[in-house]
Amino acid sequence: MIRTGIVGFGFAAQTFHLPFLSIHPDFEPVAVVSSNHDLVAEKLPSAAYYSNIEEMLRDAELDLVIITTPNHTHFDLAKQSLEADCHVLLEKPFVVNSGQGLELIKIANARGKVLCPYQNRRWDGDFLTVKALIESDELGQVRVFESNFDRFRPEVRQRWREQAGEGSGILYDLGSHLVDQALHLFGSPLAVTAHCKAMRPQSQATDYFKMTLHYADKEVVLNSSPYRSGKGSRFVVQGDKATFSCFGLDIQEQQLRDGVTVTNSEFGRQQHIGKLEIGDNGTEKDIELEHGCYSELFASLASAILNGTTPPIDAYDAVKGIYALELAQHASEAGKTERWEF
Repeated sequence: MIRTGIVGFGFAAQTFHLPFLSIHPDFEPVAVVSSNHDLVAEKLPSAAYYSNIEEMLRDAELDLVIITTPNHTHFDLAKQSLEADCHVLLEKPFVVNSGQGLELIKIANARGKVLCPYQNRRWDGDFLTVKALIESDELGQVRVFESNFDRFRPEVRQRWREQAGEGSGILYDLGSHLVDQALHLFGSPLAVTAHCKAMRPQSQATDYFKMTLHYADKEVVLNSSPYRSGKGSRFVVQGDKATFSCFGLDIQEQQLRDGVTVTNSEFGRQQHIGKLEIGDNGTEKDIELEHGCYSELFASLASAILNGTTPPIDAYDAVKGIYALELAQHASEAGKTERWEF
């Protein structure tokens, strides 16, 4: 069993981690650091409660630490955990600057520990469908790739993600997903252009971005807006053989919010389909979206820890993603395209 400690017990821990830890036979959640003792006692009564990470690392005899705290705390908490000889699963965004990420990788390698970024949306059903279509050459050579993660949230909410601060705002929140997916498919770009804005009244952090990754043979456009009502396009992928499009978001997050168990046969089954438009005549073909499967990340992580297999996400990939976000901010502030030099 992988004795697991969780640092932070808010929405991310309860929604994206605990349901999978609770059913996977290799994980044993034994300790939690939180400011809310009653909530921990209600949701995970078998776990020991700690008010700070120092006590947990000293007393809980852990193999793995999962960090789900505000973004600016990720580096220090992950560093402490690695130096206590624990493996680490670190929520996105991995860190708030690429230099921190490189330092964590150095510590993990020296200690022989797994350092895994939590980029769960590589296992979204719509993204898995896009990846399969590209790999099967049904689209041909991809020339334009558009990825949108929009929400209708016209008013600023009192959440740390929407307040001013290092690593806050939608660029680091949702942008870390879109960038990770794009780099996973296409590798590093040649340059980045971006417009990052605080568009909503009283907004103190970026809540809108349009970011373009420039490649020699394609353009990759990543967008997020707080003003998109209805089900907007999630992916539009234009190739020299066909175009694929799909609308709405992967269903797993909503199912987890609604309390659907991850062992339910309907978990991850998408409720919408994609569309493939082929050639000049635009012949249309419905594409059933693949099952989403966040559980695969946890299964692969368990194997990496217990058997020494490759972790589900390479930490260096996450550092490149953070560099892309940094470059986007610089490009937006300077009003020019920035060359990729990582």
